Amino acid sequence: MYKISEFSKISQVSVKTLRYYDQLNLLKPAHTDKLSGYRYYSADQMFQLHRILAFKELGFSLDQIRQMLDEHIPLEQIRGMFRLKQSEIQSNLDKEQAKLERIKERLCTIENEDTGLTSQDVVLKEVESQLVMSYRQKTSLSQIPELFKQLDDYMGNSGQSSLSQLVLWHDCVEGDDDIDIEVARLLNHNIPSHSPFTVKRLPEVPMMATLIHHCRTTSRCTASTELAVWIERNGYRMKENEPRREICIPHERLSDPESYVAEVQIAVERA
Repeated sequence: MYKISEFSKISQVSVKTLRYYDQLNLLKPAHTDKLSGYRYYSADQMFQLHRILAFKELGFSLDQIRQMLDEHIPLEQIRGMFRLKQSEIQSNLDKEQAKLERIKERLCTIENEDTGLTSQDVVLKEVESQLVMSYRQKTSLSQIPELFKQLDDYMGNSGQSSLSQLVLWHDCVEGDDDIDIEVARLLNHNIPSHSPFTVKRLPEVPMMATLIHHCRTTSRCTASTELAVWIERNGYRMKENEPRREICIPHERLSDPESYVAEVQIAVERA
């Protein structure tokens, strides 16, 4: 039997960690002196400690390790935990690989001045499901402020308000007078729908290519075109049947009341 200090030196695990493992019922001493409270460990417990350290190195939490060391846990459950960890690590690797590719792309942009710097602002992100109230019409760009005014009047009567404006572009028609536009505001909670105003939940999008830019609600914006070029150049493609989204936030320091700081969002997937 070894005192905790001796066991610590042999195993190269600190006394503090061994005491913590004891508190968690992860690695209990083989014997604890009732009078002195000294902890004693057996040589065989080195095997259990090394297994704990090996599982910890693989990324398992101490709670997961405690479950796996339980003699009564079914073998299939342990396999399942390893498969889940494998999937988690693979997902992290994929994300890091995507970051690496974006870093390479930015380096190319910096080294080739003639390509411009717009692509440096593109960010890939996951967008959660959002509850909104919306108003959809086929109309012109110039009518967007009026659509929001009607939507806001209805929402004000319902006791709801939101700073951010969300525009959903459902088509890419070249003309400015017959565009399928849907304006929306985020909701904190569900409220009744009343035609033509609709409460719905926008779906979660696992991967959005996004770009921050300045724009005006009454003029056509080039940010979407720039973002589309980035998507094509970087091995992605736009997802079908997903309208382009644009979140507009009024900028209080701009003199033009129709000027906005906006984020254009396009749902993408690997090409």
